[in-house]
Amino acid sequence: MRIMMKMLYLAALLMVVSLLLVSCGKGNSKPDKYSFYESVVDSSKPPAWGDDNVILIFCDDNTWKMTENYLRRSLERDTYIVVNEKYFTLKRGDITDIDNLSKYKNLLFMGDLKSKGKTSQHIRSSIDKRMTERVQNSGGEIFIAKNRWVTDQIIVYMIGDKLESLLRLTLMQGNRLFEIFLNRYGERLAYQIYLTNVIPDDFFQPYPFQLKIPQNYRLFSDDKQNRFLSFLYRIRSENRDFPDKYVSVYYEDMAADTIKVSWLLAKRAELAKKYYDGDEFDPKLIRSERLTFGIYHAWRIMGPWKNPKHDIAADSRPLPFMTLIKNAPI
Repeated sequence: MRIMMKMLYLAALLMVVSLLLVSCGKGNSKPDKYSFYESVVDSSKPPAWGDDNVILIFCDDNTWKMTENYLRRSLERDTYIVVNEKYFTLKRGDITDIDNLSKYKNLLFMGDLKSKGKTSQHIRSSIDKRMTERVQNSGGEIFIAKNRWVTDQIIVYMIGDKLESLLRLTLMQGNRLFEIFLNRYGERLAYQIYLTNVIPDDFFQPYPFQLKIPQNYRLFSDDKQNRFLSFLYRIRSENRDFPDKYVSVYYEDMAADTIKVSWLLAKRAELAKKYYDGDEFDPKLIRSERLTFGIYHAWRIMGPWKNPKHDIAADSRPLPFMTLIKNAPI
């Protein structure tokens, strides 16, 4: 099931991350690699250990006792697919084995400046004077390091000037902590996606946008009259069938921002019926949110759905559907 979830995020990432609204101009005549995510890894370092979804946490016993439940609620959130899965899994690491465990991808260190616990002592010996001063002045700080010991790694330090401050920092910054690890997870997927060449920019000259689509996606629908463009990625093997993935864009001019969730759902149902023979989803399970994407306001809706006629992500997956409002810059 974990493999399936990685596929789902891959599709969502292409829908959300790869959509680059840029001015239309003369593109490259040949396909080229999209290098934006190449800095995610440091190839000069040894390979990283562990699963992308496992976070090793190092903290003193009393800190763990007081924060475990909240940390699990913050980081082990469910993603709503056919069978709900957690985004991340927390595992405690033994600080006395840090020489080996430091090779893992996701590390979270929690400690304070006054504790005599082994983890807090390790943290104090690992950070420089400027970081200590910031914690003393503010009461608590979050520091992030990337690729410190291995090629693909994120290390998060949550440090309080005392235990009470560390607990307060944990309670106040739970969402931020989740976003830090989720963003890193997305960057890893994007790095894997863009190891191959992308479709040349020249292809997108007739459109009011450009996409960075891997060249192993093929054109599925190019309906300029109805302002719809779609790409398909399909892989088949002798042992099993992999679900299809689509990256699709519908675009239209609007005099003003009149988009609501009801409009999004109706438009999606219309497009699905016309181009994908329809699909099914329960509106009560749909989640929606407003967000910013670059300099633009945007809507995003997600929820479990299935297509009864096509093998699209095993007939059910999160529904990434994003709308950018071009005439409403931030």
